[in-house]
Amino acid sequence: MLRGERVNLGPIKREYIESFLKWFNDPELTQYLTSYRPMTRMAEEEWIENLKNREDTINFSIVIPNEDGSEKLIGNCGIHEINWKNRFGEIGIAIGEKEYQNKGYGTEAVELLLEYGFETVNLNRLELCTYAFNVKALNSYKKVGFIEEGRKRQHVWVNGKYHDEIIMGILAEEWRERKKIKK
Repeated sequence: MLRGERVNLGPIKREYIESFLKWFNDPELTQYLTSYRPMTRMAEEEWIENLKNREDTINFSIVIPNEDGSEKLIGNCGIHEINWKNRFGEIGIAIGEKEYQNKGYGTEAVELLLEYGFETVNLNRLELCTYAFNVKALNSYKKVGFIEEGRKRQHVWVNGKYHDEIIMGILAEEWRERKKIKK
């Protein structure tokens, strides 16, 4: 379990399938994701079952701890397509519970993910892609140190029009320098 000030990153559990199905079948959320087909229970169960076989992916649930020791699941995140030779991976995050969106929980989860990726897993680079219309996510990523590295013009078709996809990255040395400055 990775512990932050307001959120923790923990393991993915089968009991979360209902929440995942709700989130990943909601067009308000999926407009920001690469998935566009309806998510079935069978596909979600298969995804969870196959996690143990994936050596290039590390997934977490995003939970808020309650005072009674219970947890509230609000999203998930992970480092995907890890290239162990060249020490890089791609991060992804979704805050699925709408009442927790746009309140800094995703930013804190990404900060925990960066610390884990650079300090525990010893990656040298983390990257991500997001859409130009996802302004709140772009601001969040910039806030934790991601730098825009490129743009794929009119790369995705969402809500009836084409949008640019923005490629962002952060290096371990940049992250460590930011961490030093924050102290």
